[in-house]
Amino acid sequence: MTLPSDTRRAIEARARARNDATLSTLAAERLEFEPRHLVQRTHLTCPATVWKYVEAAVVRADADLVMLDLEDSIPRGDDAALAAGRANVARAFVELDWGRKLRYFRPRGTELDPAHEDLCAVIERAGARVEGVVIPKVEHPDEVRAVDQTLTDLEAALSLPKGNIRVQVLIESARAEEAAFDIARASKRIAGLIFGAFDYWSSLGVVAASYRVDHPLVCRARERIVKAAAAVGAPAIAEMTLEFPTKDKSEADRARALARATADAELARDIGMRGKWVGIPAQIPAVQPVFSMPASAVERAVRAARAFAEAERNGLGAVMIDGQMADRATDRVHRVTLAFARAQGLLDERTADELGVR
Repeated sequence: MTLPSDTRRAIEARARARNDATLSTLAAERLEFEPRHLVQRTHLTCPATVWKYVEAAVVRADADLVMLDLEDSIPRGDDAALAAGRANVARAFVELDWGRKLRYFRPRGTELDPAHEDLCAVIERAGARVEGVVIPKVEHPDEVRAVDQTLTDLEAALSLPKGNIRVQVLIESARAEEAAFDIARASKRIAGLIFGAFDYWSSLGVVAASYRVDHPLVCRARERIVKAAAAVGAPAIAEMTLEFPTKDKSEADRARALARATADAELARDIGMRGKWVGIPAQIPAVQPVFSMPASAVERAVRAARAFAEAERNGLGAVMIDGQMADRATDRVHRVTLAFARAQGLLDERTADELGVR
């Protein structure tokens, strides 16, 4: 039986309308941000209460992102320390040269600061110099939406560009792990999901075993965070290694601490995370190379992308490249590599334009 043309057109029109709405919803969930936000190999956390530490972290450390902390570094109920910390954060944003580092701070979070007083106090003083905030102990996507609205209100009140202040979220509990996908979709400001492994472990209530970095429950939480971040196109960032190579340790102990940080970074990278928290600048050289893109990987991806583009121009949907079958799916994999390489400064703009890498 052949459908009447008007019946077929009506069926197709309804299908198009349904699917256009679905495609619009999916496209709206994908995040857009400057390529530099893809490069978050090391997050250096720094207590906001000690100015010399703040200055050293911002000016001298070679991290991709520095986060000045108003949560764990402030004793509960110490209003003087909180005021000093806020002042240091604002001063650092305004006075210091951050270079290419992403400029972030961590407020105390919903439970300790439900009125978002930290956000108001810092952004009122520092304005557009603030690039982002890290929200701790998020349990529900409404917490992210509330922060988004407060930032929107501040931007409007202070005549700041709308939407420029980014949000990264700490996933630190079993409940947050379960809600990770909804949390990732809660705001267009999201620029990363960060795993808080030690608070997460405590939320599990496990008493029969001690925390270890490769415990199956911990690794599965990392996997879910990686997937939730990937669903919206954001980086996933691993937790800190608490074994610091401090000056009071022997040379052998410092070497072991650095090796531990490198091993932890490799585990996180292999699960799919794009970077890792570090607690002191000495950890940066042990971690940053693990998440850096090797030149050989960039060269392979460029060669494969060019070969597949040539195959398509010749009317082929698949082609053999270096002895392996390549198609649109493998091309997408190579383009993930190329996008990260471009953000890291390892892909020149001419090649990026040639291959359509954004």
